[in-house]
Amino acid sequence: MTRYKSPVKQWVVAVAVALVGLTGCAVPVAGQPTARPTPSGATPEVVRWMNNFCGVAKYMIASSAVSFDDTQTDPVEAKKSVSESLGRVVDVLDVVLHDLDELTPAPTPAADTAVEVISEPLTRARDKFVSAKSTVDAAPEMTTDVFSTVIQDMTEAVTVMNEAVEKMDVVSLPDEYRDAVGDAENCG
Repeated sequence: MTRYKSPVKQWVVAVAVALVGLTGCAVPVAGQPTARPTPSGATPEVVRWMNNFCGVAKYMIASSAVSFDDTQTDPVEAKKSVSESLGRVVDVLDVVLHDLDELTPAPTPAADTAVEVISEPLTRARDKFVSAKSTVDAAPEMTTDVFSTVIQDMTEAVTVMNEAVEKMDVVSLPDEYRDAVGDAENCG
């Protein structure tokens, strides 16, 4: 079972690093809501958005400790361990996708595009992890056939996650968003 320990960690780290590169933090805004610029020149709405965006990245980083126990030799215990680990991966992706969805609509459409570019492949990857978990849960024990099917789904999920990282490299947020990183607490 050691075959899939490394790819799972790789996709989590790759996505988290890519998300951190696009993120920023927020500062409290007192008084009436206005479009007054912050010290960086970004509006409070953009700073808030970047803070939340960076919060998603921080959550992914904090959750990247999801790993698989590759020491199980009993097929029944191995099945249970793999199912639980896949469930944790799915739970993390559910939270991330929910939080990304909460970021739309963004203060500007260009930021919505960044969220879409990240959300679409993360959704496909989540679906593959759900499929892998369903395969494990439906099997009486972790046989070679079950393991092969699960590895195929996980390989596809990791491939999709890598595509997400590649897409993120070509998407950039407007200058105002990048400038807001310094004012956004979660981005520091």
